[in-house]
Amino acid sequence: MLASSSRLFGSNKNSRPTYRARQKLKNEDLGDRVTDLDWEHYEFGINPKMDGRFSEINNEVLHADEETYGKIVKKEAKEDEQMQEQLADLNDAYRNLEPSLVKQATSVLQPYINADRTLRIQEVLSKRTKNVKFAFENPANPSNVWACLRTIDSFGVQNVDIIMDPSAYTGSKQTTLQKRGMRTAMGSAKWLTLTQHSSTKEAVECLQKEEGYKVYATDVNSESRDIRDIDFPDGEKICIVMGNEDRGISDEMRNLADETFYLPMVGFAESFNLSVATSITLAHLSAKTSNSKDGKGPLQPGDLSSHEYNCLYLKGLLQSLAQRKMGPLLLKKEGIKLPECIYKL
Repeated sequence: MLASSSRLFGSNKNSRPTYRARQKLKNEDLGDRVTDLDWEHYEFGINPKMDGRFSEINNEVLHADEETYGKIVKKEAKEDEQMQEQLADLNDAYRNLEPSLVKQATSVLQPYINADRTLRIQEVLSKRTKNVKFAFENPANPSNVWACLRTIDSFGVQNVDIIMDPSAYTGSKQTTLQKRGMRTAMGSAKWLTLTQHSSTKEAVECLQKEEGYKVYATDVNSESRDIRDIDFPDGEKICIVMGNEDRGISDEMRNLADETFYLPMVGFAESFNLSVATSITLAHLSAKTSNSKDGKGPLQPGDLSSHEYNCLYLKGLLQSLAQRKMGPLLLKKEGIKLPECIYKL
């Protein structure tokens, strides 16, 4: 019988930088190594948990006294709320655009984008799917989440939810930095449609009741099934929930999910890394789709509505301009006004 981990995934403690790399980390300032987050050409840091692209390693947090740190925590809570509102406003703004306005804006911007680039955007969007969605419950490592988002994009999944319960990020200055880094990772995932939730209950209710997804959560318990034994019915919208790297999913998620599953393991490793677990799950979903007789498995490439496709194409054009400020200027010149929130993220 295949063995399974006590936790579905977590940090791989055996994966360490070489001696030379560790010495390099000791001898140079972290800030000197920080580079931009580039979606299409991303290089992972030597030490992901201390990757300066996701956390602001500075005296403000790490060396703050108790009173100052208390103020920082309150400020962080407000910024979490702002991020959640910004993502919601952005999603609503695109969803509610008039088709004629989308067409006009697209016709203005398209001549300013390289033809190969526009074809690439069209090709990618034509294979996007909304039938499968992923959700991450209180993840800890921003670099792990970034890797997951890139993998999800690579398999054509468009929508991702992030649950960031404030109570799960308290108790240490490091958790504050982790949550800060999580916002950075989310804000940089420009090719996906992201939704942020402040509680598990809110997220699951939205997924099940408002959006019609069946929730499958990764977990190892007596009722969990091997992912290979799950038959995802044709036409069923599914959301895969990945838990925290160390703790897995919460008891609340375990009770609210429609079903739980695990990824089989046969080696000595204690668990799969979060990004690896995400990749394996997507590979299973892809295989089930490819092997289905009618080709209508969980992943259904090209199932976006024409309006969703056109809105995402417009978004892709705005993000592909040589300078971000060009978009609103070009559109304003033609008398076209889009909601301001579209230019903020």
